[in-house]
Amino acid sequence: LEAVVIADSFNKRFYPVTAERPRCLFPVANQPLISYTLEFLSICGVKHIYVYACHCYDQVKRYVQQSKWANAGSPCTVTVVCSQSLTSVGDVLREVDQKTLFKTDFLVVPGDVVSNMQLATSLKEHRARREKDKNAPLMTLVLRTSSPTHRSRTAEDDIVLALDQSTNRVLHYHRFLKTQSKVNFPLSIFQGPGSRVELRYDLIDTGISVCSPQVPQLFTDNFDYQTQYDLVKGVLINEEFLGNQIHAHIEKSRYCSRVYNFHSYDVVSHDILSRWSHPFVPENTIDEPIENCKSGDCDLLRHNVYLHNTCTLGQNSVVLDCSLIGRGTRIGKRCKISNSVVGNNCHIHDDCIIDGSYIWDNSTIGSNCKISKSFICDGVQVHDGVIVHQGSVLCDMVHVGPKVDLDSGSVVHLSTLSNDDFDSDEMLHFDACVSAFLPYSYCLPYDIGELGDEGRGYLWGGHEGSESGSDAPLVMQMWGKWILDDHDGSESELSSLASGDEENNDPIILDDDLSTFQKEVKESLCGGIEENIQCDNLVLEINSSKYAYNMSVKDVVQTVTRSLLEIATDRTSNNAHYFSTVKKILAHYIPLLLNYNKHGSSQLDCIYTLEEFALNSEPTLNCLVKVILMYLYESDVLSEEVILHWNSNPRKLTGIFSTEEVRNKVEKFIEWLEEAEEEDSDDA
Repeated sequence: LEAVVIADSFNKRFYPVTAERPRCLFPVANQPLISYTLEFLSICGVKHIYVYACHCYDQVKRYVQQSKWANAGSPCTVTVVCSQSLTSVGDVLREVDQKTLFKTDFLVVPGDVVSNMQLATSLKEHRARREKDKNAPLMTLVLRTSSPTHRSRTAEDDIVLALDQSTNRVLHYHRFLKTQSKVNFPLSIFQGPGSRVELRYDLIDTGISVCSPQVPQLFTDNFDYQTQYDLVKGVLINEEFLGNQIHAHIEKSRYCSRVYNFHSYDVVSHDILSRWSHPFVPENTIDEPIENCKSGDCDLLRHNVYLHNTCTLGQNSVVLDCSLIGRGTRIGKRCKISNSVVGNNCHIHDDCIIDGSYIWDNSTIGSNCKISKSFICDGVQVHDGVIVHQGSVLCDMVHVGPKVDLDSGSVVHLSTLSNDDFDSDEMLHFDACVSAFLPYSYCLPYDIGELGDEGRGYLWGGHEGSESGSDAPLVMQMWGKWILDDHDGSESELSSLASGDEENNDPIILDDDLSTFQKEVKESLCGGIEENIQCDNLVLEINSSKYAYNMSVKDVVQTVTRSLLEIATDRTSNNAHYFSTVKKILAHYIPLLLNYNKHGSSQLDCIYTLEEFALNSEPTLNCLVKVILMYLYESDVLSEEVILHWNSNPRKLTGIFSTEEVRNKVEKFIEWLEEAEEEDSDDA
């Protein structure tokens, strides 16, 4: 079995980050993106992989030569084919046809895939169809199921297919444009004798396809075919005349995602840290020669926190929720890092807050910096007192600061390519752009007015961080959506634990939808106890209500927490029995609470809701420590870090009792947690 890996993206979606680095070598969870693709193909039994590299092909070639794939004991042969003249997927396959590389079925795979799928079934199905008819079955598209509202879906995934239900033959394939909301299906696909057509809007095209040897020839015969989508459309339109057919294989259980933009980069990184991509997880090094791969270099802690055994954490620094700290990285005192990946050999100074961000290798972050939902590339210097707001990108080697407040969506770079020169509709080859502009990269004075006295770089087109700003096309392409929009309420997007609390002080407004949602959730939870319904089924029921009423994750967490306490109160006529009742209810619903409190932001919402309820309920206040907090802590529903943060950051909540009385109740418990934390720090 052989495969073609297309390492180039043939677009400028990540520019200027990709000015001097190909997308396939971006570090994802501190490993090159293409390493996941190559390892995936090797596990699937591919024996020869042709990697077609265009932009910065020398870096791709050097990576392969220095990786385990160049070893004599490598499980498969990797050949890098370098060419600057290729400008599309169609050009790659036309060159494949010119060289007559394949005489049997082969795979075409994009170089930005992270997957643990097994392709054996799709290959078996494709070969079985080819045995019956060597001409008609042309290719098999590998698709995976995904809800239209799933956080991993991007604009590129917005497709709808019509499939023959009995054979999985593709009858119609439509990719939505930004302005489209409807699709027209040919009437003919429904008129065949005994036809059973399935319309699917819950599928993602992985970009992986099993191809017959005729596929490259079709690209040669049709020079207007630039993408796989062009081929699919052409084949379906001419199916009656040419007799070719395209089929689909639908993957339902394994993981497969692509890195299209920074939003999907964020989603894939969190999925890797959350171990959906196992065995491709941070503690398994896959991009080094086999003899250099050491188990145990990266320690997995609770809540998907990964620390390399050579990194160092200063006193009172914490790493929370779905985070990875790389090799040789030093973190100063009193830092908080959450939902972030920090690369190798970085230095983060004292009193920094880093949330939902990615810091690549050899970067330095000065003291008292705050970085939120942003990307910091290689060798970046962020000086003291800098605030980097969400959606910002600092390209390789730029300097920012000191004491600078970067607007949301800022892009700082060292290329002099202006915003006017950037045409989002052109699919130009990067090398042409880079060669035209890089020789003059340092002629213009740096934007020290915006970047600070030590600033080194340029703000892209004077972007002001708003949708009406001049850089809307660039930011939209980089992120795939507006980073400022809470598009899906994703739990993975944790707000800063230190600065985000103030934003949550607003009272909850109970509109009709929220009231109805709360009522339905409480009824579901009551029924779960009475009928002993499994928590998995209740999660499906609650999620159904969540989507029906357009509720956020925060709404769900608060409603579930409050409902459980209300149920305990309703079922207790005597306060003396409240202790045992609430413990019994919590024990029954621990799996459900774990499902909705996976991340620090959700845990904070949970514990503040507990406090708010306790302020008006003496039984709840009296057993807040003995039963509720202790039990939820021991069950891993609430982490030590979140409880300590909650205790030190009281909100202005009102009730029969005061927040001071609540803190007095939990004082000894907090002291015990702090002592345990100090012991853990000493051990580290």
